Amino acid sequence: MSVIGISLSVLVLLLAVVMVYRTRRLKPQMAGYASQRMCPACGLITPRANLACLECGKTLVSAPVKRGAGR
Repeated sequence: MSVIGISLSVLVLLLAVVMVYRTRRLKPQMAGYASQRMCPACGLITPRANLACLECGKTLVSAPVKRGAGR
């Protein structure tokens, strides 16, 4: 093989490695909107797992969820 052929092979191999690295890199996962809610009294965003607001202490009551309402 000539020097140009070897150089081209190395370049193609390098590009393949870069493409594999980019596709396999971990992507951060965002929490969904359903995992948090807003306090009706003070407006603070509070995790859904908490029963009371972190700022004002008011008890958070969740609204009933209607499933299949549009069907």
